[in-house]
Amino acid sequence: MRLVQGLAGVAVAVAGAVGGMASGLVATAAGFPLLTLCGAILSLVMVPVVAAAVRRC
Repeated sequence: MRLVQGLAGVAVAVAGAVGGMASGLVATAAGFPLLTLCGAILSLVMVPVVAAAVRRC
């Protein structure tokens, strides 16, 4: 059980690091408006995914 928790923690940390690095690259290359647009699109994509997951439970 501790191994699963440890792996989940590492996965979250790696995802945060990759997201931070990617956002820095996008902000440098294209500016904050594009970064904001990408964040909004990703958020809107997550809404039906979460709704489908809730319906399954």
